[in-house]
Amino acid sequence: MIRLVTLGEFPEEVLDHVARRVNAAYGIGCEIEGEAELPDGALSDDQTTYDAVKLLDEIEDETQLFADDKVVYLTTAPLATAEGPMGKGPVTGYPQFGGGKAVVTSHGLGGKGELALDAGLAKRTAHHVGHLWELHHCFDARCSMHPEWAPGFTQYPEVVLCLYDRDKSERKIKVGQS
Repeated sequence: MIRLVTLGEFPEEVLDHVARRVNAAYGIGCEIEGEAELPDGALSDDQTTYDAVKLLDEIEDETQLFADDKVVYLTTAPLATAEGPMGKGPVTGYPQFGGGKAVVTSHGLGGKGELALDAGLAKRTAHHVGHLWELHHCFDARCSMHPEWAPGFTQYPEVVLCLYDRDKSERKIKVGQS
């Protein structure tokens, strides 16, 4: 089961769209679980972004999980990760690769050259859920596992997986079912 937990306000129709599209992409249940608070300890030093890694480490919520569940926290807050060789850039989400939790932001959606809020958040969520099942980036621009920074990601707003990623995710899901 994929459980969506909000960290802030989202229109109900957007959350329903995300849940339906992620369910269709992976073929397993996806439900809106509830709400949680953004942890103050994850706020960056300059108070403008949330450290995505710290956020997942420090989040406290009441979500009842089973061994094969995945939890995706949805936020409107801008996210960042540790500084890399090219500086500290914004990120659209952060998954614990092969783990159980991810955080995805809607920040920046709906702007010029970006996907609409509902389609963009659904595609971002499906992308990061794929990383939870150890899927890597895909060369197929139509696939939700295509890198988000590549132009094809916004050219194809549909939430779909290529045959390779669909097969690999189905095998991971079958192995993980309890």
